[in-house]
Amino acid sequence: MSPEFAAVLVLAVSQLLVPLLNGLLSRRQTKHEAAVDQVPLLVQSLTAVAQDVRDIKADLRVVNEHGAKLQTQDLRLRALEDWMGTARPQLHQVVNHVTVLMGERTSRQLQHAANAVAKDTGSGIP
Repeated sequence: MSPEFAAVLVLAVSQLLVPLLNGLLSRRQTKHEAAVDQVPLLVQSLTAVAQDVRDIKADLRVVNEHGAKLQTQDLRLRALEDWMGTARPQLHQVVNHVTVLMGERTSRQLQHAANAVAKDTGSGIP
């Protein structure tokens, strides 16, 4: 291969490769410029996502607080139910005693009334 032919061949190849490489570099630069244009939008989106995450965390804290309050109320309700379970039999016993005592009082009042009527009529019922 003669040096002139090699030079012509290199020149011909360079004439083909240079525009091809320039086109590739141009496309690459266009892609990079487009990506750079997208950066502010990505930053804005990430900021919005970060704010949403903060809001969700705040909501979860509120939910956890409410859950703790509900557990406390549940424990109190169970304690009240236990107390009522033990107090009911005692209350029924007190009601029975009061009923017996009221019955005795009513009986004494009736006896006293009968005695008063008997005294007024003169027939003494003992």
